[in-house]
Amino acid sequence: MPNISGLYTALSGMTAQRRVLDTTAHNIANQATPGYHRQRVELQAAGSAGAAAVFAGSTQRVGGVDAISVTRVVDQLAEDGLVRESARLAGAERLAADLGRVEAAFPEPSEQGIAAVLDEFWSGWSDLASLPTDLASRTQVLERGQTLVDSLRGAATDLEQIETTARDAVIALSVDVNDLADRIAQLNAAISGDSEATHDLADQRDRVLRELAELTGAVGRPGIGGQIDVSIGGRSLVSGTIVQRVDGAGGELRWASDGNAVAAPASRAASLNQTINDVVPRYRAALDDVAATLVADVNALHSAGYDQNGATGWNFFEPTGVTASSIALSADVDGQPAHIAAGAPVLPGPTAPGPFDAEQARALAGLVNQSGGAGDKYRTMVGQLGVEVRAADRRERIQSDVTQAAEMATESVAGVSLDEEMANLLASQRAYEASARVLTTIDELLGFLIERTGVVGR
Repeated sequence: MPNISGLYTALSGMTAQRRVLDTTAHNIANQATPGYHRQRVELQAAGSAGAAAVFAGSTQRVGGVDAISVTRVVDQLAEDGLVRESARLAGAERLAADLGRVEAAFPEPSEQGIAAVLDEFWSGWSDLASLPTDLASRTQVLERGQTLVDSLRGAATDLEQIETTARDAVIALSVDVNDLADRIAQLNAAISGDSEATHDLADQRDRVLRELAELTGAVGRPGIGGQIDVSIGGRSLVSGTIVQRVDGAGGELRWASDGNAVAAPASRAASLNQTINDVVPRYRAALDDVAATLVADVNALHSAGYDQNGATGWNFFEPTGVTASSIALSADVDGQPAHIAAGAPVLPGPTAPGPFDAEQARALAGLVNQSGGAGDKYRTMVGQLGVEVRAADRRERIQSDVTQAAEMATESVAGVSLDEEMANLLASQRAYEASARVLTTIDELLGFLIERTGVVGR
């Protein structure tokens, strides 16, 4: 016989399915929302058996269904992997870009590259050896020497600009890190105080954490009351609603509280640090070595030779300018082509052959093939740079594939499938209609019972 509890049973089914319908609609509406995790209603039977008591009956009371909670579908292990791989990808992209800029400072092979300018410089000495009495050939040597000086200085300036840009990027990065950390702290506070919007706020917080990880390699750990704690290199950045700030002044990311360097794992910050403290200094030192070798080798031969007037002791390059940024033509020869030393002092015999025998010019031209000379060191440096750039590009491509796979793994669990949601929608609709039909049927039966009670037998 129907009783009034059946109305509540049917009503609980309608209420639960309405919750399912609302959640399904929310999932469908956010199907294209970046970082959204689908949500699912957890249902539980509300029926309970009678407790043992003196007047308890033996029958079970049916209580319908309860929508006990709405859960956020997430694979935390996959989410942590995506955050980690995204940070590595951001670092690989930044390092590959910076190495590409270093490579652009040495445009090889090309007519504008230092290798071509070096070849023209040695070729100028070879031309002078063929025409030692020609003042135009001496002027050409000076002009090509100045072009070489300008090329070396230009490359040094490009490297300095790359370092300056990287240091400016660290300063901008520190501002972004502080802003994102503040945002996470605010979301922590909101999640702790608003249970209704917890899942959507958690999605926003995950997106912010991923951005923060790309910048610094930060990682998040579950905290109290649904909050997360964020750390960089094992040191706390966000703890609940408390934020520790960072500072990028001077081009180095440091903790504002004590000035210690931020030990950022693989990320954009780590790659910037590598550019500033390793990549640029290493290639600047290699370029300076090329310049120093060039100055030493050329001056050693040139100062021993005879100029057009039979004078000796002239330096071709300024002896104190032994770096790529300071190399310069010596005042001995700058603007004075007659001071170019083409004649050998003692070759081929003990007595100097004279200023026009061209032996010293030939010796200088021969430096083009000197093992360990400026040209040899420059070719070694460019070859190493090419290998490093290709390796960085390959690591970036591999990391991009790894990150994409991690993203697909999280999407397979947390992503919204329209086909699945439509199936859920139809199932919930039918369940809602069935519960409504049960409610109507019980209402009709109770109505019939009330109307007919006491009428039969009159």
